[in-house]
Amino acid sequence: MIHPSKLVAHRGYQAKYPENTALSLTKAIKAGAVFIELDVQFSADRLPIIYHDVDLLRVSGTDLSVFLADRADLLCQPAYEPARLGNKFIDEKISPLEILVDILVANPQVTAFVEIKDESVDHCGREAMIQSVMEILQPVKQQSVMMSFDYPLAIAAREAGWPMVGVVLKSWDDLQHPELALALPDYIYSNYNIIPDQYDLRNSPQLAAAQLVTYEVGTAALAQTLLGRGVDMLETFEIEVLLGA
Repeated sequence: MIHPSKLVAHRGYQAKYPENTALSLTKAIKAGAVFIELDVQFSADRLPIIYHDVDLLRVSGTDLSVFLADRADLLCQPAYEPARLGNKFIDEKISPLEILVDILVANPQVTAFVEIKDESVDHCGREAMIQSVMEILQPVKQQSVMMSFDYPLAIAAREAGWPMVGVVLKSWDDLQHPELALALPDYIYSNYNIIPDQYDLRNSPQLAAAQLVTYEVGTAALAQTLLGRGVDMLETFEIEVLLGA
């Protein structure tokens, strides 16, 4: 069995439910997750929604950019992943970021990794994005890690005083990137495939002050291999499978 403290439910319980929905997040917690991850994009009126893609087609079945619709309209759209899950969850809707506050207040044992999508930077600007997310998550800031592929955004979150910050590596060589040192990340996310085979994770000075989280881990065998190498945490769509492994 892999301890819950080693696992992050990627976009909630995505293997069984439509990703980044309130349903998916709460089902992951019910399955035993104490760490969940979700994505944040921004609407035309520059308000945050829990959503991964820029386009609504894959998750909502509508060929429309999130940047071209106001949040009130987006919240009426389904979030059901029709190609993967059919119409089973068609009644699920896109959620505002505020729903995460309710989920975390109801589950004080849970920490959320909130990935602010870098595609929204040009649309909104980093300062506006950080301020919006901070204002909403203030009641649960001790349960929320603000993170991004956009290193300057992580730096801005740190400089704004957010208690926990993470970065997602674009390449393994970016461990040496000067902006990572400025961000002082508590968590460093990486695709497990980009970690060099001979890299000594346990003795890496770049990883000494951060927890290394790898994605996307779907099997117990891979999970045990990565933990054995010194990876701290594993992000997975299959939270229940790995909790029972």
